[in-house]
Amino acid sequence: MPKLAIPLTDEQIAGLAPRDRPYKISDGHGLYLLVEPTGKKRWRMDFRLRGRKNTLAFGIYPDLSLADARQQCLNTNQLIRDGIDPVEWKRQQRRQAQAAAPATRKFRLSMNDQGGMVIEISSHRMALTVQQVAALRAFLVATGDEIRGE
Repeated sequence: MPKLAIPLTDEQIAGLAPRDRPYKISDGHGLYLLVEPTGKKRWRMDFRLRGRKNTLAFGIYPDLSLADARQQCLNTNQLIRDGIDPVEWKRQQRRQAQAAAPATRKFRLSMNDQGGMVIEISSHRMALTVQQVAALRAFLVATGDEIRGE
């Protein structure tokens, strides 16, 4: 029979001091706070699915509040009851978010006095002649893409 954990309070969490070794303070339902020797306090949850023990990390306190960590724990327990691996589910959510996010790169454009252009992306640099800039403009106009900065 599992032990009953007394729910944590924000005052208790704020008063937790680091020790020589990491230690756990349980909140219940598998949720606990891992206090590291550096003083960082990480929300974690241990669970069993299909006979295997696993750990899921939620975030760092106080960036992730006690109430938010409890809500994530309840959501995770629901996934486990439905037979869904929460670690794999979290990975899949991250992949979907990355696929939905537009691929952007930071770059810098500069024009010289003759009408040429220099494009710089991190360690790469490309210089365009006046004729190449004109061809690029014509291409952008022909494809219907906007030209900004004019």
